[in-house]
Amino acid sequence: MKIADVDCFVCRAPLRKPIWSIQPWREGYMRVAHFIESVIVKISSSDGLEGYGQAVGVRFHGPDILFIGSECEKLVDEIVSPRIKGESYFDNEVLWRRLHGALKDKAYGRTVLSAVDVALWDLKGKALGVPVYRLLGGAYRKKIRLYASKVPGIANINDEEEINVLAERLKDLREKGYTSFKIGGGLGVEADVESVRVARETVGAECKIMLDTACVYSFKDALRLGRSLQDLDVEWFETPSPAYDMESYVKLSRELDVKIATDAHPEPGQICRLLSKGGIDVVLSDVTAGGGITVSKRIVELTDLYNVEFSTHVGWHVSAVGYAASAHLSASAPNLNFQEGRIHFRDNPLGNPILKTPLKIEDGYLYVPDGAGLGIEVDEEALMKYRIESA
Repeated sequence: MKIADVDCFVCRAPLRKPIWSIQPWREGYMRVAHFIESVIVKISSSDGLEGYGQAVGVRFHGPDILFIGSECEKLVDEIVSPRIKGESYFDNEVLWRRLHGALKDKAYGRTVLSAVDVALWDLKGKALGVPVYRLLGGAYRKKIRLYASKVPGIANINDEEEINVLAERLKDLREKGYTSFKIGGGLGVEADVESVRVARETVGAECKIMLDTACVYSFKDALRLGRSLQDLDVEWFETPSPAYDMESYVKLSRELDVKIATDAHPEPGQICRLLSKGGIDVVLSDVTAGGGITVSKRIVELTDLYNVEFSTHVGWHVSAVGYAASAHLSASAPNLNFQEGRIHFRDNPLGNPILKTPLKIEDGYLYVPDGAGLGIEVDEEALMKYRIESA
């Protein structure tokens, strides 16, 4: 029941189709990714078990996408491994606190902590022979409603080709069974309004539409956009303003009928401040970026206390390991509305191709894997095809 070894694999894989709408760098400009990069952590035990976790492998800097995997691997080797080897993996939350203290001042400390934490939950579940969702208190649901994310919005309201591409993408996703859609905005107030208008006309009144503007707007512009979104029956308006401007979130939540959502505040303390001021309606938390299942579980409990909706965030970098971990969190959240469903997952080489039995995604739902731990079996031979060596 002791931790025997900690391995870190940085995996990068090309995508068959580029991801166009990751997050705008500024109004009218979208980043494009032609690859997926994930940090995979494997924790081996003295009794022959293995737990897997995954975290993001990239960060944004201006218009660029930076590779951070080698820095994460270094933190695992130099800080994580010496602190947890020989310890009981049943003490996963005690180990989380120990690692949080050691990593909190490191540039990618939260990233590394996310992957290690998920791996420890996986290992603990395997040792006990139960799914992670049971360790989290049980499953409120065994299949998770996904929203299709992020569907690229339009940047030029006069470009008929852009408008037609958006409509066709939405029609295709609708045919695949999705009934909820998140538009990637932040491309200008008028452009975002037009994107939502096209989406509403395309998918109909019965479907849910969300808009994510990636923190680009001032309070004044966010308020103007929010008023238009109310008229278009938008489910939520995500990250309208910079994360540091928490007062904008509070004022927008008070002045608008549309729900205000955030995935830009990963710390439970930040969420406490927003909740106590009535400044948020939907909170999104990501197990592969925010500090792992342990942090996201706390945020679920906080939002539930305040009768606020919770949604499981899933970044574009997600692997099958991160998707499975997200599903277990979603299953255990009493106040879940949706889980983010990445529309490129079927084409993701680090998705189902690295599993011996694929995750089931059907008609806009992700089925929670029911085996011990995360309920998945990683095909390490397939995974190692994408491993890159650290510099």
